[in-house]
Amino acid sequence: MVAQGQSFNYARAQTTALRLLEKFGQFGEIWRDVPGSGPVWDPGETTIQKTPCTLAVLRFDNRDIDGSLIKASDKKVYIAAKGLAIVPVTTDKLMIGGLSHSLVRVWPLNPAGTNVYFEVQARN
Repeated sequence: MVAQGQSFNYARAQTTALRLLEKFGQFGEIWRDVPGSGPVWDPGETTIQKTPCTLAVLRFDNRDIDGSLIKASDKKVYIAAKGLAIVPVTTDKLMIGGLSHSLVRVWPLNPAGTNVYFEVQARN
């Protein structure tokens, strides 16, 4: 508990989340399509930006699986925010163990505007 007059150290929470995910998780990559740098009517060839990340893969609780919003094969993934060069979005792909997953939902844990980690619903 934080005493009155003291503020919570969110940078420390980020570091703790990263340490736990490094200890119990694995490495993955977030793949993002980046359009070419040409004009809007002819942007050029799309490239893939590959961003390394530290993550932990879990299962959703059975009570959360409804078959439409959350499917039995969906994965709950925690991605460390500290050191991550981008903020994951649903148009990205998540590479876990060489398999590509779509990001169905991205929930940032960001008290006071500081991203501590991202909870992602991933589907392959």
